[in-house]
Amino acid sequence: MSSIPLDQILIVQPQCPFADIARVLAQLGWQRDPMDMAAPPLIYAEPEVATWSWAGNKPFVVYTFNPVVKMRVLEVATLPPALRKAVVNQLPLLSPDAIEKLFASDDIRERFLGLWAAQETERVDLIEVARKLTKDAEPVLAEQAQEVCSKLERINKARTELLVQMKIMSEAAPALIRRLNDPDFVQSLKPSRADLEQLFDPILVDAAEQAVHAIYTDPNLRFAAVANDVNIQVVASPAGLLRWPNMLSDKFPGGYRDIAGWMTPKRIWMCWKLMHPGATVSYDGLVWLDDHWCWLPKIFRYLTPYLMAGAAGTSKH
Repeated sequence: MSSIPLDQILIVQPQCPFADIARVLAQLGWQRDPMDMAAPPLIYAEPEVATWSWAGNKPFVVYTFNPVVKMRVLEVATLPPALRKAVVNQLPLLSPDAIEKLFASDDIRERFLGLWAAQETERVDLIEVARKLTKDAEPVLAEQAQEVCSKLERINKARTELLVQMKIMSEAAPALIRRLNDPDFVQSLKPSRADLEQLFDPILVDAAEQAVHAIYTDPNLRFAAVANDVNIQVVASPAGLLRWPNMLSDKFPGGYRDIAGWMTPKRIWMCWKLMHPGATVSYDGLVWLDDHWCWLPKIFRYLTPYLMAGAAGTSKH
């Protein structure tokens, strides 16, 4: 199981019946939405959709099933790492390598499974592999391969454009960071409740407001002037990308991943390092809100305990 990454989308092995998935999630403490059971599935005991919550609240696990190729998908984007890892460790999942191998299968259903699994998991690294199937002997598969390739190419283009945008913001940030030694400027970065409502799920706004009060009454909320010869290395990322391991989220403190499921995905956050001669100091918490900056350093230290305490129905992170 160790080769399975903690991604947003997990592909369960086809031979694993829904009953086993439901049993594992129930044993882990997840509660299934009874509304899912209202409509009879096309295949007995194999529903096309199912949803689980944690004590009736976020985070959620969403299951979908494609009966044509027995593709079983678990969407776990809002799960903190500990909960996600528990699911990964208890279910038989298709690894990235296993998905890629399906493209070369003699079984058309397996080729379809590989193609659709690549689409679900946004495997842009498999575009060239998928493109080979556009010339498949089965016309329906070849047509589907063309559609999947087009979708993956659009995703790849969007990611490239996002990285360019992040780079531009990262290059502009050092000038802002050098002003954080000014107490008046720091106070101007204090988020209002309206700001917090744009940054977090409603269930976290009250806790975030209390955290802001604690942060901004701390006399240590600033640091000394940054010398001109100090190198500032900035990483910017939308909150949505903080939900799973990737080239941007890996640069942020791990605590962000615990609360990322409750953060507004499109909001861009920053972390940075001050590279002093012989020493490196890390900071985080700058976030862009359309027309102004806010600063919530180490906000996860305040919000993670709130979630773990069960106030949001997530007492076992």
